[in-house]
Amino acid sequence: MEFYYIRFVLFWILWLIFADKSRWRELFAVGIFAGFLDGFADIFSFHYPLWKYHPPDSVVPNLFDNMGVYIVVSYLFIQWLPKNPSVVRMLMYWFLWTAFAIAIEWVHVHMGYMTYDSGWRMEYSYIADWIIYWMLYKFHKVFELRKLSV
Repeated sequence: MEFYYIRFVLFWILWLIFADKSRWRELFAVGIFAGFLDGFADIFSFHYPLWKYHPPDSVVPNLFDNMGVYIVVSYLFIQWLPKNPSVVRMLMYWFLWTAFAIAIEWVHVHMGYMTYDSGWRMEYSYIADWIIYWMLYKFHKVFELRKLSV
């Protein structure tokens, strides 16, 4: 259980160090959307278990994902979007972020804090990460959240 507490604190320390706090109105909105997506995934995986956190009888892993990892990562992901987004630049940017996300999942799986069920595999998580980052990007762009920081 200490693993989840340490992970939560480390992500918020990253936020304290790297976040552009002047853009909080814009970027926390994306974090809240990311938390919503994570909550949806938690409900879905409760009924159709594709993965499990360990210990399975604790709410801490899901809560700390929702209130820590998803908020901080989405905040920083949108904050550091390339200023001049070409297709190549955006693909490289997304590649780096999805590599980071899958590395975190790999640590969870190989340390025994997460297991897969029902044929789910890390490759599927990697594809899902691309979709999630695309959704965060589109949410930010479609709702013109950048205007909240101008």
